[in-house]
Amino acid sequence: MTDAFRCSWASRAREDSMIATAPPARRWLLIEREGPWPRRALDVFAPPAAREVAARAQALGARVSLIRRPARHPRTSGPFRWAVADIRPGREGIRWNMAESLDEVVHTPWDVDRGEGEPVALVCCHSKHDVCCALRGRPVAAAMDPLWPGRVWECSHLGGDRFAATAVLLPRGLCYGRLDPEVGPATLNAYDQDLVIPEHLRGRSAFSRHVQAAQALVRQAGFGSDAIDGLRPVHVAALDDGVTEVTLADPDVRIRFREREVALGTPATCHAAKPGTGMEYETVSIS
Repeated sequence: MTDAFRCSWASRAREDSMIATAPPARRWLLIEREGPWPRRALDVFAPPAAREVAARAQALGARVSLIRRPARHPRTSGPFRWAVADIRPGREGIRWNMAESLDEVVHTPWDVDRGEGEPVALVCCHSKHDVCCALRGRPVAAAMDPLWPGRVWECSHLGGDRFAATAVLLPRGLCYGRLDPEVGPATLNAYDQDLVIPEHLRGRSAFSRHVQAAQALVRQAGFGSDAIDGLRPVHVAALDDGVTEVTLADPDVRIRFREREVALGTPATCHAAKPGTGMEYETVSIS
């Protein structure tokens, strides 16, 4: 592809489905780091410390994001903020700490009390990973910041570069895509009302892709609730012929659907050399 290729523009032109593309996690680790980030964000730290953080995060089901304030700020030495968000439904909370080194992050308990902390928004602006994230993400972060002052952060790679601008709202773990300076702030207003914006919701990271898909398909069909905690998963079962059945509550719905891999025709990211693939979901029945 030429230097002019931009994955998010190609994805919007194709109208790629964003259903069930929220990265799976139980927790989220946030580490403040101003200045530019390398393509692999943790490479900004010394390898031994980075490996320890990555290992502990993996053991606890935590996704790691570097964060910085919207707009450009020079890198400084000294203490930095970091936080752990527990995004599991019924346990949501976020705890902030200060540290002098990554060693403190690794060896400080990552416990979080339910209901602790105010919600935060992370908007991917990781240009070294994918230029679309910076081109689309930075204006969105700037537009969201006045609504949640001090609680909106630019962050490193969230996944789903072709859906830029992408964001995650913590501690509920709501992942959004194809945001712009109008829709981004709207997601915060919706969050404050315990609602989601289904058209831009990629999924909730605490749930499996099958639950994410079921919730999205039910909402698309007009059977579901836009409440954040609506459509609570009750049971997931694999049936014959590649059909998945998911039972949801609040309201009570049972959906059966199929998933299939589709060719995108172009790379899934700006850096990829070959055309990528995506997943699509088709409803079989809703009752």
